[in-house]
Amino acid sequence: MTTGEQLHVHDRALYRITVQGFLDERWADWLEGMRIVSAIGIDATVHTVLEGELTDQSALVGVLGMLQGLGLPVIGVEYLGQSPDAIQKSEAS
Repeated sequence: MTTGEQLHVHDRALYRITVQGFLDERWADWLEGMRIVSAIGIDATVHTVLEGELTDQSALVGVLGMLQGLGLPVIGVEYLGQSPDAIQKSEAS
């Protein structure tokens, strides 16, 4: 979160969620339209990264609940900001 930026539970925001396991792009509609990318790590463990804008923190809780229901352990949840270019900025750093 940038200095001076305040986030409220009802604000739109961009998030990156990392889970252990494979999830393909066909789940995007069920997961609020988030972009889904899976990769195999050095230790042959599959991780999936979901990135995208969620309408509020209730939508975030819904996505996390869906992932839990699918049996995918959540490794991390990262708040990327509220501006549309926050994902590109975080990828550049």
